[in-house]
Amino acid sequence: MSSLALDSQGMTIGIAATLASPPVYALITEVKDITGPGGSATEIDASDLSSTAKEFRMGLQDEGQVTLTLNYIPTNTQHALLRSQRAAQALTYFQLTFTDSPTTEWSFTAFVQEISISNSVDALTEGSITLRVSGAVTET
Repeated sequence: MSSLALDSQGMTIGIAATLASPPVYALITEVKDITGPGGSATEIDASDLSSTAKEFRMGLQDEGQVTLTLNYIPTNTQHALLRSQRAAQALTYFQLTFTDSPTTEWSFTAFVQEISISNSVDALTEGSITLRVSGAVTET
């Protein structure tokens, strides 16, 4: 049986410079790795004195974080936008585009929570970007 798994190669992430509707996304280039979004829901203890075992309800979904590893270029327009959005603590539109056909897209708003740069001998300058998802991730 042939696998229907999607190729990672070719997946993209876009960023919108403003919260205009509809968002206009520009690709974040030089991305090497995308992890997330992921998350969980809060457990709400619904047990009472008549319970014979713990009872739970699920609380609000927390979509978690998205982390990117990229070849960092200080003069790159989208890399600079990530830095400025972090400095401004600005809510920002992002969109992940998968490699299926027709393409699946996940859109979400997030804060650029962290940017760290790493350098080492015989390597490229890399950036690690952490996006904190705020609200729901929508699929189209």
